[in-house]
Amino acid sequence: MKSFLILIVLGGTALANPRPLPFSYPYVTLPEGSLEVEQYVDMIPVRVARELDDGTQEGVTSIRAQLTTELEYAVTDRLEVALYFAFRQGASAGTPFLRFQGLKQRARYRFAESGEWPVDVGIYLEIAELHDEFEFEEKLLLSRHFGGVTMVANLWVEQEYYFQTKETKYIYNPTLGGSFDVKPWLQVGAEYWARGRFDSSSGDVIGANGSSDAPTRTLHYAGPTVMVQGSKAWLSVGAYARLDNVGDAPIVDDPYGKVWVRAIAGIDL
Repeated sequence: MKSFLILIVLGGTALANPRPLPFSYPYVTLPEGSLEVEQYVDMIPVRVARELDDGTQEGVTSIRAQLTTELEYAVTDRLEVALYFAFRQGASAGTPFLRFQGLKQRARYRFAESGEWPVDVGIYLEIAELHDEFEFEEKLLLSRHFGGVTMVANLWVEQEYYFQTKETKYIYNPTLGGSFDVKPWLQVGAEYWARGRFDSSSGDVIGANGSSDAPTRTLHYAGPTVMVQGSKAWLSVGAYARLDNVGDAPIVDDPYGKVWVRAIAGIDL
């Protein structure tokens, strides 16, 4: 981590394509022919059950983690394609396990140069082949730059088909945030995101050790973000507090904890 931060600080003016808001995809795309690798790390403290010597159970805190590596290539100045390798570490009171979840492929396209339209518009399409499901994801990317401030919104929906149980789940996952240029190499901001269902969630059984990201009710998160960047590398971090059911105690085996932390590191190859 120390070496990575040195690379960022000494990198000079940014040439890579950073993500100031970790949950929101920006409108801007890489220059034609560019290749970038990005590493996502999501850390979610959750409550899980631990069995005591007398056979009873108590709730303890464990970390659920998601790790995703993305290879991003610019076909043109406006069109990007990418390949993701997804891993997940379940939360447990004992030794958690890390497993390979599957592959994702996506494309991102922007319709005009920044500032030509009143709002910059792009689209994002993704498919995923995971160990127990296929996912289809669509985003409308909206952005507007005001001097040193950039506002970003993602109108985001997913369709998840679980081929083992023959179930289909319909998800919405909108985001909204803004970032401010403190220095050429430093941006601070704030971001909100939600995750919910268009369809009924009755009968769903989701635990901290499970693989499903489909919520049983609408969830809301918001928090501060910070990004540092150089010419070849950048690091973006967001820490989000859960806004729904504020004041309630954490529920054992709820995979969506009271806090969610996401970090993304990117390197221009």
